[in-house]
Amino acid sequence: MKSNGGLSKQVYIYTVSAVGAFILFTNLPRFRDTSQIAEFLFMFLLVAIGEIAPVTIPHGSGTVSVSPPMNYTVTVLYGPAAGIWVNSLATLRKRDLSGEVPIRLVLFNRGMLAISMFMFAKTYEAAGGVFGMLEWPEGFIAFLTAAIVESLFNAILFASYYSLDSGMSFLGVWRLNIQWTLPSMLALYPLGILMILVAQQGGPFLLTLFYLPLLTVRYFLNKYIELRTAYREMATALSNAIDARDAYTRGHSERVAEYAALLAKELKLPEDRIELIRYVGLLHDVGKIGIRDAIMKKQGAYTYEEYEEMKTHAKLGAQMLSGVSFLGEGQEWVKYHHERWDGKGFPDGLKGEEIPLEARIIACADAFDAMTTDRPYKAKLTLAEAKEELKRCSGTQFDPEVVDAMIRIIDRMIAQGRWK
Repeated sequence: MKSNGGLSKQVYIYTVSAVGAFILFTNLPRFRDTSQIAEFLFMFLLVAIGEIAPVTIPHGSGTVSVSPPMNYTVTVLYGPAAGIWVNSLATLRKRDLSGEVPIRLVLFNRGMLAISMFMFAKTYEAAGGVFGMLEWPEGFIAFLTAAIVESLFNAILFASYYSLDSGMSFLGVWRLNIQWTLPSMLALYPLGILMILVAQQGGPFLLTLFYLPLLTVRYFLNKYIELRTAYREMATALSNAIDARDAYTRGHSERVAEYAALLAKELKLPEDRIELIRYVGLLHDVGKIGIRDAIMKKQGAYTYEEYEEMKTHAKLGAQMLSGVSFLGEGQEWVKYHHERWDGKGFPDGLKGEEIPLEARIIACADAFDAMTTDRPYKAKLTLAEAKEELKRCSGTQFDPEVVDAMIRIIDRMIAQGRWK
């Protein structure tokens, strides 16, 4: 049986596909002569070439294209039908035609693109734009309005699909996969106006001159994605380096990152916040790199002096991460992840809500993993015992709200058979 979420997703896919097909086949392009057909086919080819190497978004399997200015140009100069067909069919990629992408998703993407360009054309016309030419100032205003509407429609249709597919909230999808692309899309609008004016005055063949700036935009979008990937890989590598110093804590940072992300989601934090907590969870013990092996690998209780040195790892970790700008206030979460709700923690003795919520989340995730992992000086607790320990320390060591969320997560994962 399909879950309600799965059924909703399928209904959404087929609805968008059907609406897109209806728009396509009720808007057939018409041309006045063979020369206009040749121009249209040339534009179709330019868009297809521009789709060879799209930019993959950082979460999910969606992509960002730099071909919208060309699609806008076709629509304004050759009419809505031509623009809808180019936007829907010239954007087919090798993986769409080779069977790599399921046919239902290929049809969904065509539907999404047909609907978006249909909205561009209708908005352009309603705002006073004239097809066949771009006039100042009415045409410029109409174009910019239509381009914004098209971009938003495309983004909303995609975000709705990915939300149903992933179970992530619509707002979360927007923040992680859409929000960062909008400035790049806005930068393409003036280029679209310029392309229309050039094609209007000198013919569409001059549009080949615009491929350099379009490819430049694509290059910088790709670099942005690569940078985000590098951040993630860096955090994972550092966490592995920390855990490798002690065979008994190997995998600890990754588990803490996962538990912290689950807690953040349970507490309904925004998706971009959850992503940052995951990064910080990976790096929460980075300061232990500066702690002597004699202490790190000691099998037994610490002396007072050794414990005082071990306690410095939280502040040291925050100092080490101070130059990592993408973590932002996450450096503070590293510093305060050993603070206690009752004010008896370290390094600054913060208490209650003086401690950043994210640090309270990481503290609970960190302690839970320590409880449920074998160490040389103690055996791990069962899940039932760990739950009782969390409850016992609720309101003293841990934020009661965070503990309640952790208990719900444990119970749910036991029910799903993921923990025993």
